[in-house]
Formats: sequence, structure tokens, C-alpha cells
Amino acid sequence: MSFDRPKELLKPVKRRFIFMTLLLAVLVEMIPLPLGSTRWLPDFISLVLLYWLINQPRRVNVGIAFLMGLVADIATAGMLGQHALAYSVTAYLALSRQRQLIMFNLGQQALSVLGLMACNQSIMVVARMLTGSAFVGWSYFLPPLIGALLWPLLTKLLLLPYRHHSV
Repeated sequence: MSFDRPKELLKPVKRRFIFMTLLLAVLVEMIPLPLGSTRWLPDFISLVLLYWLINQPRRVNVGIAFLMGLVADIATAGMLGQHALAYSVTAYLALSRQRQLIMFNLGQQALSVLGLMACNQSIMVVARMLTGSAFVGWSYFLPPLIGALLWPLLTKLLLLPYRHHSV
């Protein structure tokens, strides 16, 4: 699998497709899994949100990240505002470097996504600790690594509907 950006022109992205991918990410987060298996799974809402923030900054912005954070807080029965704060800060950081990120190949983007998702996890840990919870352990920072490893696959999957198929 090549880590180069596609060189062909892509069809325009429909808002409906963006909404459906974000909804699918929320549904994936709500799948009930055995207790120990969720320790290594990345935050799929954050991962899909980062994809759209980097590739469609005019359609997905900090406000949408905040709303998706509130949805994630409600869906995961977490502390209200925890995901919203983390997603908003991460969205701001991604949008502030969006022009650079879009020029990176998929390997470099994956490293940037690793940093952004680690920042996301750090904000959530600090928010929990400020409310009196104990530190959850260093294994809490494994999901950003898995998310960065999944980044090239996610990018390829979300680009499939928008490639021109010439026969």
C-alpha cells in the first residue's frame, strides 16, 4: 500500500456523506463490547472528525467538533462537556495546521493524527482528574497509536466513493 496522496481529481464531497460517516462513527462507539476489549480501540468519532477537519475544513469546523463532542458525551454516558472540550481543542489545532497536513503523505499525516489524538486523550484525562477521578494509567494512551495505524485505511475507505472510475 502506497502512502502517497492520490494524484487524480476527486468528485465533490456531499454533506450527506459527511453526516453519514459521523453518524456511523457514533454508532460504532455505541457497540457494546466485552469490558477489556475497549482499552485498545481508538475513539472513532475523533478519528472520523479529524479526517473531515483536515480534508473538508469549510464544511467541518470547531463548532461541528463541539457538537460531535456533546453527542459523544451523551452516547458514552461520560461527563458532559469532556469530549466536547477535547474535540474542540483538537479541531482548532488541526485547523490551524490544515494547509500543512493536507500536503503530507499518509505516513506523515498518521504521525500528526497520533499527536492530535494523544492531545485529545490528555485533555480528557485532565478533565477527569480535575473532577476527582484517579489517573487511569498509561494504557489509556494506547488508542491514539491504534488510531494512527488505522489512519491510512480510513483515508482510503473515505476516498473510495469520490474517485473517478474510468473504464
